[in-house]
Amino acid sequence: MLSPEIRARLSRLNRVTLPDADQPSPSYAPSSGSMSELPAGEQVDNGCGQHWLLRTAIDELWPAGADVIEQTLSDRDPLQEPSNRAELEIAELQNAFPEQVLLLDLETCGLGGAMVFLVGLIHVYQGQFVLSQLLARNYAEEAAILQSLWEIAAAQQVLVTFNGKSFDWPLVHDRSTLHHLGRDPRQSSCQPTAVAGETIPARLARHQPRPELVHCDLLHHGRRRWKSQLPDCRLQTLEQYICGRYRSGDIPGRLIPHAYHDYVRTGDAWQMRNVLHHNALDLVTLLELSCRFITSGAEKKPSFQEEC
Repeated sequence: MLSPEIRARLSRLNRVTLPDADQPSPSYAPSSGSMSELPAGEQVDNGCGQHWLLRTAIDELWPAGADVIEQTLSDRDPLQEPSNRAELEIAELQNAFPEQVLLLDLETCGLGGAMVFLVGLIHVYQGQFVLSQLLARNYAEEAAILQSLWEIAAAQQVLVTFNGKSFDWPLVHDRSTLHHLGRDPRQSSCQPTAVAGETIPARLARHQPRPELVHCDLLHHGRRRWKSQLPDCRLQTLEQYICGRYRSGDIPGRLIPHAYHDYVRTGDAWQMRNVLHHNALDLVTLLELSCRFITSGAEKKPSFQEEC
């Protein structure tokens, strides 16, 4: 059995650093205290039970973000008369940014319909961009984090993900169906669906519609723009070449399910802090890529050299 001191030292060695010569790197700095405990947050109670909520202002997480967002709002040039689905998605993103845009990234127990244990979101809360991380502290809290997700999504118009059309969003719907939370709009197109701004009850009943948002998957847009210029279009590749940041020491995705199972089994959160860190960095990159597409739209397709 490792002592708390050794666990703390190992955790500090695994903290992520992102050296960047151009701008301050995102820095997820959980509260001080025992590294074996979850970072400071609050317990959320809803009609599906309880879960843990960690909320961090983007200014604290990403110091350069305020300037990037301000420049995005200044340079935004909405597309006129979008001619295809890709342009329509970017136009919707441009029009909804920032107040009605929801950026989402999940952490799960694996592939193939596995449990969602962490829903990471960036959205506007009380007038500023925040990172909200909805964490299931055990397997029984999954329904509660999904309920809270739907409550937040109800106030938004555009959902932004990375590979979310193939993985994240279908999984959210499938796991919600498993917990009898609302009606899947994909299976009931003849019935009305919830729209942005509608109030979500404390627990979605099985027959009630789930919010339906315009879904902008930046993996698809990234491939259209940079496929021929980059080694691949994975999120961390775009983070390196487009955003100019490099990760070191990040927890590998394949180890994330094990880290969660270990946390549930032992109650020791030292690995979960690294998972929360990983999720936060993915979302910051998603936000910066969103800003790139908002300012350049879908019609202008700059070369990699122009982006740099």
